[in-house]
Amino acid sequence: MGRKGSVAPVSEPLAVGLIGAGPWARMVTGPVLAAGPQTRVTGAWSRTPAHAQELGAALGVAAFDDLDALLDACEAVAIAVTPAAQPALAIRAAKAGKTLLLEKPLGENVEGAQAIVDVVAETGVKTLVMLTNRFDPRLDDFIAEAARIEPVGGRACFISGAFLGGEFAHGWRLERGAVLDIGPHVLDLLEGGLGEIVAVQASGDPLGWVSVNCTHASGATSSASMCCTAATSGRTEIEVYSPRGVASFDARAVDHEARADRMRTDLAAVARGAEHPANAVRALHLQRLIADIEAQL
Repeated sequence: MGRKGSVAPVSEPLAVGLIGAGPWARMVTGPVLAAGPQTRVTGAWSRTPAHAQELGAALGVAAFDDLDALLDACEAVAIAVTPAAQPALAIRAAKAGKTLLLEKPLGENVEGAQAIVDVVAETGVKTLVMLTNRFDPRLDDFIAEAARIEPVGGRACFISGAFLGGEFAHGWRLERGAVLDIGPHVLDLLEGGLGEIVAVQASGDPLGWVSVNCTHASGATSSASMCCTAATSGRTEIEVYSPRGVASFDARAVDHEARADRMRTDLAAVARGAEHPANAVRALHLQRLIADIEAQL
């Protein structure tokens, strides 16, 4: 489940419009895409115009009152809104022919995620999803090593205190809990190391601790732990095992500059036609697993 080939750098930066001006757009998406050189930000739009003004001022770009005007000013859009709001905005941007940089989860439910995948198939636009570990160059090494050792099982976790306070401790995250928020990351890591997950068994509390046992198409089994209410600085990691060895990935060792550069490079490459494992179809598959897990809790 690694990347398929490589794409030569393009000479002109990809013009990206920002849809949404919340914490993630302010802290990550906006500054990373504005830093270039693979991308440049052409402007920002938000359902709350004052927020677009603030983000635009911080990045030195225009704030658009009209979404169609923003779409006219870019080749791609980076959407950073709530899961409930993303499908309608993604559909509108896709119908305008824009490459989509989407948030995970795709929607608040499978129906919303499916609507995005349907419009992508209809329009032929390209997608990239913010499964941020996929932009860490070290993950490629982990996936390659996992394939080499042919693992029989493994474990992954995403543990943080994000819901205890701060920018992300409100709204849908506190209503739905850890599975919808960080589940895509954990499940994607497990699939990177062990292949497609075909069944899940879950227990726990989405606002406390969730444990999931996974069965993979390969026959391997794995376990996942998720929690966003632990008094810790956070850990995201995976280990897979076989008679031939061990492969592991620890997200705490991330090189943030390298990851940001990879995100820009990957988005520009996708916009020019490259395939990427972190796409809308994959995110829909992860959303279905999340729905199954939540239904069991």
